[in-house]
Amino acid sequence: MDKIAVAQTTSSGNWRENIEKAKQYIKKATEEEAVMIIFPEYFMNYYPDAEHNYTKKAQSLHGEFVQAMKMLAKEFKMWIIFGMNEQTVDETKNYNTMVILNDLGELVSDYKKTHLFNAYKWNESMNTLKGDCLFTPIKTPAGVIGLGICYDLRFPELARYEALSGAQVMLYPAAWVKGKGKFMQWETLLRARAIENEMYVLGCCHYSKEHYMGRSTGFAPDGTRLYLGEEKEELLYAQIDKEQIQNIRTANPVFENRRRDLYD
Repeated sequence: MDKIAVAQTTSSGNWRENIEKAKQYIKKATEEEAVMIIFPEYFMNYYPDAEHNYTKKAQSLHGEFVQAMKMLAKEFKMWIIFGMNEQTVDETKNYNTMVILNDLGELVSDYKKTHLFNAYKWNESMNTLKGDCLFTPIKTPAGVIGLGICYDLRFPELARYEALSGAQVMLYPAAWVKGKGKFMQWETLLRARAIENEMYVLGCCHYSKEHYMGRSTGFAPDGTRLYLGEEKEELLYAQIDKEQIQNIRTANPVFENRRRDLYD
């Protein structure tokens, strides 16, 4: 089995401070023999930015923040996934991007959030451009991983697309907003994505006193809970057993039984 670390953290508006926090969590995850660590959405820069400079603080995929994270990945020989606000050609808007680094410090993939959180009292599209393609699952030491960001979780077709593309572990870094019934929805949707696609589904939620609930949780392919965070910063772990995925998909072959002739 392979261990994935889930860093339920908060971040500041100073990216250098967030690098120092990343180093602490990565070091601890290494000591616990994790092969990968996930940081939440908005890890490079907290959103909404207290100084109202969120878009001005954006960086490119070749910027100082990514370069510093690459050095940590190489130093600790750890796969790292983290959120950042990426520069675009529009100075008034960023991409909400997740970056994947391998244990050699190489940028192997990235994903720009496709479903923006224009709901309740939030309007993410005011300062964020939507991505124009879904994530292509990639091979890692913890299995073939798929990726969505926060609000993407509410769109089951995204997870199904990635499962059909080979994903064994679906990751949802998030900044799930606090509110009545929100944890119930977060938990239910994560578990549903796991059961219906017979794969591991791991949620990594930003924690802050002001906006985000923490309470990261994840599920095995049969819906069994793997971990549950509290409303605080903490490091959590999920054990990934790829043989379990195959056993469950053999016992209940939902992908073979799909009526592709009706809705593909």
